[in-house]
Parts: sequence; C-alpha cells; structure tokens
Amino acid sequence: MIFRKGSLLRRAFRDENGQMVIWTAVLIPLIFAMGGLVVDIGHAYVCYRELQATTDAAALAAAAALPNGITGYTVTQAATSFSSVSGNINAFGNLNSPQATSPAAITVTPLCITSISNLPQCPTPAVPATWANAVRVVQTVSVPTYFIRALAVFGITSTQSFTLRARGTAAMRGGGRGPYDVAIIIDTTPSMAQSDGGANCTGTKIACALQGAQILLSQLSPCMSNLSSCGTVTARNVADPTDQVALFTFPAQTAGTQTRDYSCPSTTPSIISYPDTIATTAYPLTTQLGSGSTAFTTLVNRYQVVPLSSDYRTSDNTTTPNYLSPTTSNIAAAVGGNSYYGGSTGGCTGMQAPSNGALGTFFAGALYAAQQYLGASGRTAANNVMVILSDGDANNWTSGSGTKFFTVSSPGTGTMNTNGTYPSYLDPCQQAVAVAKAAKSAGTIVYVVGNHVDTGGCQQDTTNYPDGTVGTSAGITACTTLRKLATDDAHFFLDSASTRSGSCSYAQSVSMNGQANTLAAIFTAIVGQLTKPHLIPDNIT
Repeated sequence: MIFRKGSLLRRAFRDENGQMVIWTAVLIPLIFAMGGLVVDIGHAYVCYRELQATTDAAALAAAAALPNGITGYTVTQAATSFSSVSGNINAFGNLNSPQATSPAAITVTPLCITSISNLPQCPTPAVPATWANAVRVVQTVSVPTYFIRALAVFGITSTQSFTLRARGTAAMRGGGRGPYDVAIIIDTTPSMAQSDGGANCTGTKIACALQGAQILLSQLSPCMSNLSSCGTVTARNVADPTDQVALFTFPAQTAGTQTRDYSCPSTTPSIISYPDTIATTAYPLTTQLGSGSTAFTTLVNRYQVVPLSSDYRTSDNTTTPNYLSPTTSNIAAAVGGNSYYGGSTGGCTGMQAPSNGALGTFFAGALYAAQQYLGASGRTAANNVMVILSDGDANNWTSGSGTKFFTVSSPGTGTMNTNGTYPSYLDPCQQAVAVAKAAKSAGTIVYVVGNHVDTGGCQQDTTNYPDGTVGTSAGITACTTLRKLATDDAHFFLDSASTRSGSCSYAQSVSMNGQANTLAAIFTAIVGQLTKPHLIPDNIT
C-alpha cells in the first residue's frame, strides 16, 4: 500500500470531527456566565422590586404619622412597621437572613418641603429635627448571587452579592381625600355680631366665619368625583356619599328653633343660657351615650343646626360662583349660600349672632354634643373630623352688665358639677380642653380656627388644665385653650385679626392670593390637610 503524505495532511486539516468538543470546552464558562447572569440579575430585580414597594409603603406610613413624633420615634416606628426590616409587616424572605447576605436596613429622614402647596409650613429657618411636612425613607439590602459565583471554578473572579438600595419620599398631604364625617362648630355668641376688623375680611365676624364654611363645603366632595350628578337626595344625603357635613353652634338653642338658622332670611334661634345641658355627671367624657337615650337626644338637639348632610353640592364638579345649593340644602343655606363667591344665596343670610350681649362663650357643651353625634351617627368607613371656630375666650359672664348667670352657691336649675368637670360652673376653658381630649382619644381629627383671638381670656379658670401643663389662672388664656383643643399645632390656625404671641405663635400661617391668614386661606388649607399622604419625586425640595 502506498501512502501519500500530502493527502494525509490535507485530510487532517479538512477533517472537522471533534471541533464541537473544543468549542464546547471553550464556551462552557461563557454559557455558565451568561445563564448565571440572567438568573442572578432576575433574582436581584425581583428583590429590588420588593424593596422599592416596601420602601414606598414605609414612606407613606411615616408621612401619615407627621407631624407628630418627628423627633424620631413615632415616624420612624411607622416607617419601620411597613418596611422590609426583619420582623415587620413587609419583611420578605428574599430580603432577610438567611436568604440575604446583609438583611434589609432602613433610615428615615424628616424633611421640610417648600415647593408643594397645601402642605403645613415649616418654621423659618426650617428645623427638620423638630418639625417636618415630608419624609424620606431609604432601605438597603445585599442579596447573594448563586450562579455567576460558580465561575470561580474556572478561575474567573465574580461578585458574591448585589447591594440594592431603594428610596421613597412622601408628603404628609395632597393625595386622595375622604370619606369624612365633618362637624363644623361655629361660635354665634354676641361678640360674633361685631365688625370683623381684619385686614382681609369685611363685615361682621359671623359673616366672615360663614365665608370660611362656604369654602370648606365648596371643596369637600358630596359624592365620587367622576359623577356628573350625585343623584337623588334622600333625608339630606345622596346615595353613597363621600364627605358628609353637620353644623353645630353655641350657645345652646331651644330645640326646634334651629330652623331659623337656615330659613331665608335667617333669624336668631331661641337661646338657652348656661347651664345649657342635662345632667351627664354619671357618664365619663369618653363614654358614648346611647343614640336613642334622652341624654343623647337632648344634648344634640340643643347644639346641632343641621345633621350630617351631603346635599350641599349637586356633584363634585360644580364650579364658581355657584358651588353650593342654598335653595335645596339646609346646610348650604345656613352658611349663607355662595355669598363669598358672589353667587346665589337663595335669599339666605345664614346663621346670625345675637347682638344683645346677653350671653358669654361656653363651648364645652357644643364640642361634647358634636363628638357624641359623630360617634353615634358617623360611618364606620369614614374618618371623623371636628372644625371649631371661636375666639377662644370661654367664660360664664354676661358681656353687658358683667354679672354672672350663676354662681357656685346659686347654681340655677341644671345639675352641675362643682369641681370643674363638665358640666360645671367652674373652669370653662379647661372643660373644653377635656372634652376635646376625649374626642381626640376616640380618633376624631380636631381643627381649630381662632377668630379675633387676643392674649387674654378664660378669666373664670382657676385650676389646672386636665393635662397639668398649665398652672393657675395666670397661665390660662384663649390662645393656650385653642391650641390645646386642636389635634396638634398643624391643626391650629388663627385669622389675620388675631394676636400672634405666646401660645398663639404656634398657629399655622397660611396665605392665598397674596393675603395671609384670611379665613378663606385657612379653610382652604384645612381641605388640603384632609387629603392623604402621597409619594413625591425624590429630588423635590
């Protein structure tokens, strides 16, 4: 046999058998690397989405806790509760040991945001450690790789873990609103018949107060916003109402005469002088009276002008100048229709204040009646809100002769306490604070709007506040009382005619159309606060 050397060489070079083995050996590390990278990046992406979702949830929870507790505990606790940190609501297994290389960790930073309207203003200069209107939450976690780390067997150095970082920022206000059950409490004592005197409102103080109530009603939602009409009204309410509003007043009124507040034109109801309530000494302020009891019915009937209603607007889409429906809604008529907007009043002048100077200010009963009513009549899915407008100078004197309606030795006809516990002849300011404290403990959000508040007031208070923070009568003023009525300082407002000093200096300052602390601006701010916390861009300032 003859072998040809050239032919063998040519065949060897042309023969492709076995090349796949070589290429496979070369490509195996790359295949592992690509497959491992896809799997590990996919796992890291899932972990990141979990981390971001829980970070946003934590930011919203923290924003809902503002402005209370911003020194760290309450806000940080709220954020941590909804975070991925081990042991909390959203502690995904992927983000904690043993699955995670380094388990989820959280940092919470209170912020003062100035570029978003309708947020409570921070002090100037801003001090985030002691006040905030927004919060930023950052969570970090390290998750292991599983496949690309195996490249080490081929001598390829690869990462052992991915470090993930998610950030969420939320403002305390500005998101969706409602549903709410709102009780507006308006002072109609004789001083409210005086000229307002504020730089930003003309007319009487009661007229200016009613303008604020009109703004509140014009921005609340009687039904869902996507409905062009709220539909048929039955017993003052539409089907499935969103925000219901009731109207209360003080001093107490004779049952049945409240219709004068929303008749057109309005006249003054028959007033009940203090003692203006029935005996409730057997019931702690935190006890809910039975809605069918005589105590409940008599109490509410003496202070309530209009029950919870959602007929104040025909839909959530009504526009200026005729937001409200005074010809068909008692509460719209009671606040004077659309007088603030220059629209229809339906011939209604709204609630009136007597000018005979026969009664002093004592609003504990109205607060107690409003809270009892909200507790009994409110919807379980709705948040209860109380909006109080007063000069804060609770007293038991006449404004004319200066003589008392009653004395401890001559209590009159009511069954009253003699120790300053509502209902009592003593300490009217502290009684109001005690009633508001009980309302707040029941979950009611309390807003206070001070009208013509000065540094004096509360002359009949001679003992401590219920929380013991103020001593004798020298430290008890209208300002301190109103401040203590509110849920916190973010819910405390004063109009432009009020004195801003001492406790009054803690009130929120708001502006609208270039004017500061008008009642219009204040009630607009309140509606803004009734919105929910919402996420905002992380780079906002």
